[in-house]
Amino acid sequence: MTSEPPHDSQANNLQHAQSLNEILEAHSDAESVVDVDEPTQQLVLFRLNGQRFGLPGSAVSEILPSDQPVYYVPGLPASTEGVLHLRGKIESVISFHSLLGLPIPEGNSQGMILLVAAAGIRSGVRIEQLDDVCDLPQSMLQPPPETLSSTLRPYVSALWQIDERQALALLDPEALFNAYQQGLG
Repeated sequence: MTSEPPHDSQANNLQHAQSLNEILEAHSDAESVVDVDEPTQQLVLFRLNGQRFGLPGSAVSEILPSDQPVYYVPGLPASTEGVLHLRGKIESVISFHSLLGLPIPEGNSQGMILLVAAAGIRSGVRIEQLDDVCDLPQSMLQPPPETLSSTLRPYVSALWQIDERQALALLDPEALFNAYQQGLG
C-alpha cells in the first residue's frame, strides 16, 4: 500500500506555513528589542499657593491627613505652625512658604502634612494639596534654569517640565531644612 501524495494545495500551504514561520523566526524582534531599566526617582507631588512642587520620596516617610491636630506653641518662629503628637512622639510642623517666597496662607492651616527627614531633623511639612506619589524617569528631570527666581534657586534641585505650560520644581529637602535651622524661614 502506498500513501497518496498530499494534494498540491495542501503541500503548498504546508510549505507556505513553514516558510512563513521561518521568516518570522529570522526576523523576530526578540533580538532587536533592548530592555533597559531606566533609573527612576519616586516623587511626592504637591501644591503650595497653587504652585507645583515635589519632594524626593526617599525624604518623605509618611503622609498625614489634614485632620491631624496641630498644637500651637508660643514663642516658636512664624514658620513653625506648632507640634503634633504622632505615636508617642512630638513632631514639629513647619511651613516652607517664607523660604520659597510664597505668601503665608491666612486663617487656619488646611491641607495634609508630609513627615520629612533631612539635614538631621524630622518634621511635618504642611502642604495645601497632595497631587500624586509617582516614579519618574530621572531623564525627565532637568537642571533648574538660570531664570529661576533667586528666592527659589537655593532650594530647587531639578525641574520637571510636565508640558508646554506646566513645570514642577523638585525641592531639595536638605537645603530647605538647613535654611530653616539657620532661621532663614
